[in-house]
Amino acid sequence: MTDDASVSPSPAPEAERLAVGDLFQPFSPAYQEDPARSFYVEAHARAPVAYSRAFYAYLVTSHAEVMHVLRDPVLFSSARLLEPVVPFTPELLARLEQGTFPLPPGLFNNDPPSHTRARLLFSKAFTPASVAAMEPQIRRFASELAGELASGPDELELMHDFTFKLPMRVIAALVGVPYEDMPQLKAWQDDWFKLFDPALDQATKMAAADGFLAYQRYYADLIAERRKQPADDLISALLRAREGSDMLTTEEMISHLVVLLFAGYETAASLMGSLLFALLDEPELWRRVGDDAALLQAATEETLRMHASVQMEPRHTTRNTTVGGVEIPAGAMVMTFFGAANYDARVFPDPLRFDLTRPNGNRHLGFGWGIHSCLGASLARLEVRAGMQALRAALPDLRLAEGARRSYLPSLFFRTPAAVPAVRG
Repeated sequence: MTDDASVSPSPAPEAERLAVGDLFQPFSPAYQEDPARSFYVEAHARAPVAYSRAFYAYLVTSHAEVMHVLRDPVLFSSARLLEPVVPFTPELLARLEQGTFPLPPGLFNNDPPSHTRARLLFSKAFTPASVAAMEPQIRRFASELAGELASGPDELELMHDFTFKLPMRVIAALVGVPYEDMPQLKAWQDDWFKLFDPALDQATKMAAADGFLAYQRYYADLIAERRKQPADDLISALLRAREGSDMLTTEEMISHLVVLLFAGYETAASLMGSLLFALLDEPELWRRVGDDAALLQAATEETLRMHASVQMEPRHTTRNTTVGGVEIPAGAMVMTFFGAANYDARVFPDPLRFDLTRPNGNRHLGFGWGIHSCLGASLARLEVRAGMQALRAALPDLRLAEGARRSYLPSLFFRTPAAVPAVRG
């Protein structure tokens, strides 16, 4: 058994690829509840490379084929990653073009060599030493939040009360955004996501476009303020980088900050929410993780495998190619499913089981892989570790509320729990 199973020797018949592609219904209740059972397992068994007629995209789900795509960022380009699956209407485009649209290439929607430049600039904020230096501050944030919950009402909603608040505090401090502004920034960030949701009506998207324009103006004003009065934060560091030959424009900085902010809190918050369901569903496990850091790490990695915060990212082919024996034309969208690859039984036996003893449990694609792997993965792991340990210390008898069950927000890309209702013991 290897972590990169051999590529399928022959593709499924076209009719089967289309049938499996029709199973991809990301906004259906069944998919939101459990994409593995509603789509991933069937895709692995019947057509690891399928085609969705609804999204005009090739769906790559097996571990081997996903790795095949990720290993070649030139052939499978990320430059169009932030393009909408369903094209924007002229009216919506006209509204968005009142600001900066489309956003300049950043960390996600970029290819080498431009991507290499951007990642190099940002990687300085996420070196092992930089992340380690933030640990005391992160633990203080976590302890303060957990302490507030311990002295508050018995009924809790942990997504709102804890899992979003902790990474928001961390990313606000890192970037240089006032923490009190974060609820508004999250609302604007959600407006940005709404623009890409094909299920929403035009009026909702027009209102979301106004929110996104306000978001851009906020960052432009903050950048101008930091230009006059630098601080010890990422925005000021990026402005200092402009003084050299490798400069970032204000528009590029806005693009980077839009992506970095949501990546900095959304992924960590989603991971903590899914992990809390796993831990609180087994009271003995919740008790044990308080004193067993290795067990907590294993539970975190298995949660990343089963509930990766980012389930899929699109790529576009730059020439005709073949994936898993399936011919794909130049310019085609290839939806690359990290979440599905993590359920490939050829790599992770008995993939539907939450298994803390997996010998290759840390080989998942929960943070992606390759040049576009999550830059803040080590920071997210630290936030989760500090957050769970602080919660366990403050609320040792915490348990899921009666009747609580996993529920996830509808999304084409993300796996974010809608709520984690719990009760103080």
